Amino acid sequence: MNGAIMAVYQARAHREGRWWAIDIPSVDAATQARRVTDVEWMARECVALTRDVPEDDVEIDVHFVLPDDARAKWEVSRQKAEAARSEAAEAASLAREVVRAMRADGYTYAETASLLGVSPQRVHQLASAS
Repeated sequence: MNGAIMAVYQARAHREGRWWAIDIPSVDAATQARRVTDVEWMARECVALTRDVPEDDVEIDVHFVLPDDARAKWEVSRQKAEAARSEAAEAASLAREVVRAMRADGYTYAETASLLGVSPQRVHQLASAS
C-alpha cells in the first residue's frame, strides 16, 4: 500500500452449483470462484480491476450467504450449545458446593466419592477447584 487509505468493500458470496457467485455492490461488479478459499482473493482482484487500483489497496469483507434452512438450524445449534455450556457450568458449581459441604462435615474423600458415585480423584478435583 502506498500511503493511501485502504478501502473496505463488502462482498456477498453464495453457492451456485459448483461455483461461488460473488457480488460487490459498491463497485457494481460480480465475479465467481471455484473454491470458498478463493472468494476473498477473487473479490479483491475484481475490485482492483474495476477501480484500477493495486490489489494491496483493497480490503474485502465477505459475507457468505447460507441457505435459509441451514442458517436457521445453525443458529438453533449455536443457541443450544451456549445453553449446554451454561448448564454444565452451573452443574459443576453445584458439584463443587456439594463436595465442599461434605468435606466440611467431615466426610473423607473416599466416603464422599462412594456416596456420590465418583472417584476419589474427582472428589479431590472438585474440592480444590475454584
